[in-house]
Amino acid sequence: MATRTRSLTKIFRYHLPLAVTDPEAAMQSMADHWRGFSWRCGPVIVKWFSDSLPELQVWAETETEGRRVISHALSHIGADPTTGEWYSATVSNKRNGKIGTVSPTLVSASQTEKGLRPHLPIL
Repeated sequence: MATRTRSLTKIFRYHLPLAVTDPEAAMQSMADHWRGFSWRCGPVIVKWFSDSLPELQVWAETETEGRRVISHALSHIGADPTTGEWYSATVSNKRNGKIGTVSPTLVSASQTEKGLRPHLPIL
């Protein structure tokens, strides 16, 4: 019997304000910013909250790794990670907390009144 391997998929979304004025440039900027970036996903949910921006959430192997990913996204939109609040929790669900290295792949995006909302499935 052959063993099938499935890609581990996680979705990480954030708004890119540039998309309000130039959606094509925003998509290119997104692709350039995330090219070559990877992280270790896992059982730790890391969130960042701010009064001025939507919440960001990522699944990571450690809290430090999650903060690194969110900080990378915030640097793309010109936001300072120290201006928001951080939250983290660890889950015991083996399916959601699966550990592995992931890299972003921009698959689609939708226009919102706040800007481009990319959908980044992680392969």
